Amino acid sequence: MIAIGVQTWGTDVAALRRYWAAADALGYARVTYGDGLWGWTHDGWTLLAALALETRRCRIGPAVTYAFDAAAHHPSWLAKRAVAIDHLSQGRLDLRFAVGAEAPDVAASWERHGIAYPPARERLARLEATIDAIRRLWAGASVTSRALGLRDARIEPPPVQRPGPPVWVAAMGPRAIALAARCADGWEASFLAPAAFAAATSRLDAGLAPAGRARGAVRRSVEVDAAFAESAEEAAAAVERFRERRNIARDHPLLDGALVGNADAVLARARAYGEAGATDLMVGFADFPATAMLEQFAMRVLPALTAQPRVR
Repeated sequence: MIAIGVQTWGTDVAALRRYWAAADALGYARVTYGDGLWGWTHDGWTLLAALALETRRCRIGPAVTYAFDAAAHHPSWLAKRAVAIDHLSQGRLDLRFAVGAEAPDVAASWERHGIAYPPARERLARLEATIDAIRRLWAGASVTSRALGLRDARIEPPPVQRPGPPVWVAAMGPRAIALAARCADGWEASFLAPAAFAAATSRLDAGLAPAGRARGAVRRSVEVDAAFAESAEEAAAAVERFRERRNIARDHPLLDGALVGNADAVLARARAYGEAGATDLMVGFADFPATAMLEQFAMRVLPALTAQPRVR
């Protein structure tokens, strides 16, 4: 059994509301929305409030949010916002973090706004301190942290979920995966083929025992793109549109981790991720914000992936 979620982004609020409501009604397990200062999103936490009110059943959360500098998101404000969204959603929030990419243009994009983008080691240390502080704030504790500049900090009210919303960490590098093994409830990799995801899962497993954690303590997700079509011609056309939108070559590794083709092909690929250790898939459909692929996947693939195995 694999939980299937969908990723959303964009600035067309009417289209987002339609998509969120459709995903929730169709039985997807999770819906996320991006966070950051990019041109292709609104403010992520404001939109999460809308997402909470537009849905009734699915779990929700940021695709990822950031804690590498107080000017990006202060830990106390993050804890407080998460509580608000948890209440609005009646206990359906996942708090999903990213360490941040290494590409020079990523650092420059934050620094243009006067937001420091520290080296990876500092970002990792601050994220681990932030996760610890947020959990203690949710528990009602008085929190002091020299690393974060907190002194006897408290927040009220507490979240709906107790002891708090699940914390996810998106991580690809060894040190970031080790951090996820130490302190995350869920871990997510991005755009890996099943074999590569299995190797990354092994690295996660290797970090669990030293942290005194069982293998089942951490959910494992992979972010994938999907081009769902019933004919080879339609699938090829969808891949071409996706490739052009991403500005990538036909042999780009990103395509190795995509769900492409008809129901049988997509189902086989999704099951391969399950065999590689995935408990969750986060899918970005190539025709977003249209809902045709969302609906077809829900009708033709989702039941086979989410059905409970029969006990004999």
